Amino acid sequence: MNPMNLLQLKPAWDQFRSNHPKLIQFIKASAREDVMDEGTLIEINIKTSAGKSLSSNIRVRQSDLEFLRALKDIAQD
Repeated sequence: MNPMNLLQLKPAWDQFRSNHPKLIQFIKASAREDVMDEGTLIEINIKTSAGKSLSSNIRVRQSDLEFLRALKDIAQD
């Protein structure tokens, strides 16, 4: 991954955060250590403007928790 590509995404990320503050608050709340543990079910649902629905889910594994902790550490640096 080219770090310069990430820098180019910054303005779009800032706009996304501004457009969807509740989502960012939700992500921060779910990133707390005591929210998810192994076996937690994460569900994602999408409903289009035409009414079509799409959903998926994952069951959190220990390796997922380790990966998410690493991402959180990187984001805090």
